[in-house]
Amino acid sequence: MISAKSEPASHAFVASLAAKARALGQAAAENRAREVRSDAWRWREARLLWPHF
Repeated sequence: MISAKSEPASHAFVASLAAKARALGQAAAENRAREVRSDAWRWREARLLWPHF
């Protein structure tokens, strides 16, 4: 039989997920703003192209 223990997530893990979500949201918002302005530099900004890394 398989058994598992579930423990509450650590505060550090939750904080890291929140930081990643914040970075993704900021990159998406800036990318949208640059798209509206037809700013070609948005394709040259690594933080906008790959916000996960």
